[in-house]
Amino acid sequence: MSSTETANKLKITLLGPIKRAQMQSRLSRLPSREVKVQINNETKMVSSKQTILEAAHKDFGIKIGFNCRAGICGACECIYAAGPQNVQKYKCNITGLMRKVRACYEPVQDGMRIITLDHEMDRMRQGTADE
Repeated sequence: MSSTETANKLKITLLGPIKRAQMQSRLSRLPSREVKVQINNETKMVSSKQTILEAAHKDFGIKIGFNCRAGICGACECIYAAGPQNVQKYKCNITGLMRKVRACYEPVQDGMRIITLDHEMDRMRQGTADE
């Protein structure tokens, strides 16, 4: 096991339960309503009380790889193509653009466009798997 894997495993073990509890608290405070979300050119109305990862699995039938479900490891990152501006975005290591989101730690919002099937995402996931 590499030092990066060891560090990530330690972070997930220590911070995972805390971050997951924070996310559940955040989701419970959101108003219950249907929002329009697009993932990989498929648009559906989904419940606002779930994360992008949960919506992808439950409503779209799309499997996004994940590890911690707490926004720590980055295994579930996908491209945020468009939508509300109040979304926490991360810099892409390949393109340098601020357009990645952690699907396990971002609630769905009305008008979101998410891309999981992309050459850029394949390269990022391959890089994560190679470490």
